[in-house]
Amino acid sequence: MDKSKFLNQNIRNDFPILSKKILEKNNLIYFDTAASSQKPNTVINETNDFYQNHYSNVSRGVHTLSVESTFRYEDARKKVQKFINAKSENEIIFTKSATEGINLIAQTFYEKYMQKGDEVILSLMEHHSNLIPWFFLRDKYGVVIKFAKINQYGEIDYNHFESLFTDKTKIVSLTHLSNVFGTELDKKAIKICNDKKVPILLDGCQSAAHLKIDVQQLECDFFVFSGHKTYGPAGIGVLYGVEELLSEMPPYQGGGGMIGEVSLEGASYADLPAKYEAGTPPLVEAHGLGVAIDYMNNIGIEKIIAHETELTKYAFNKLNELDFVEMHGGENNRNSIISFNLKNVHSHEVSSFLDVEGIAIRAGHHCCQPLMKHLGVNSTARLSFGIYNTVDEVDKFIEALHKCKEFFNK
Repeated sequence: MDKSKFLNQNIRNDFPILSKKILEKNNLIYFDTAASSQKPNTVINETNDFYQNHYSNVSRGVHTLSVESTFRYEDARKKVQKFINAKSENEIIFTKSATEGINLIAQTFYEKYMQKGDEVILSLMEHHSNLIPWFFLRDKYGVVIKFAKINQYGEIDYNHFESLFTDKTKIVSLTHLSNVFGTELDKKAIKICNDKKVPILLDGCQSAAHLKIDVQQLECDFFVFSGHKTYGPAGIGVLYGVEELLSEMPPYQGGGGMIGEVSLEGASYADLPAKYEAGTPPLVEAHGLGVAIDYMNNIGIEKIIAHETELTKYAFNKLNELDFVEMHGGENNRNSIISFNLKNVHSHEVSSFLDVEGIAIRAGHHCCQPLMKHLGVNSTARLSFGIYNTVDEVDKFIEALHKCKEFFNK
């Protein structure tokens, strides 16, 4: 095996949780990064330092602490802008989560551009966070939702996808990297939307930490991701939107920080990005996300991609050799995520058994119940990798899977 594509194992020393013993016996092997990534020391330390030495509310005062907090908050916005190559800082909105970002777009886009009977296109493999906000529009306002078909490899059927468009199609919202298959959305989907002049939102929760994101090159109109999946803190999300669209859409929530002027007769609203950041923002979390972005950039996004691509291929091939394992999706166009089932063993039992071995994997429907129904299963087991995972860990996982099969088939 060519190990030149794998990251230096010293990176693992940056993540203190990896020294944890599970059940006081086995070293932790963390294969659940798609649910939430672990945090490096630099993020943990910088977050603590913010609270200990710099904390105050942002944009609320001219004293030293307020100025320091505001600088760190806005500096994080600049880092996000560069990380995804947005044209302007005004296009970067901080939210509490990617889920909030999708809800923000669904509600404000409808208010500005849609009416009863207008259509939204999704796919069968969307996370619930990219389903329910649109269901709200369907249930409250009579919006029509259409679902693009997918093939057995977790790829959209583009002939069917294109056939769904009508003059009532107002927006498309798709996962950029499937949290079940690990398949990346083909840019063809975005080109179809662009050609038809229909805005497209990409759910980048799984892609932001595992692919090089360039929203200008992607030519998407909206992009969301979450801090806790990109080696940053929980409680911080990012919404990118083309400035021309965000400027025209109405505010999402009202409160301090998003106003221009208030009188008893009414109010005027602040310009972007403050217009969408009502109330005290997740300032420490935003700073932590900026530190996480620095951490990934210092390693090198290309190196991260090469490491995780090779690790995913290695694990997929190892799993594919096992006749007692059913794989979901193909090998090609897959990054950092593998879903599978053991024949005659429930995924929850697999996860519980592996936990005793010190191996953390996800089991369940992965907030994709319509996709599970489409696959004809109730749940799957899921491996998902991060920059801290190794080939040796995959080998230990395969050994544990053999033990699991023998245990449940006595």
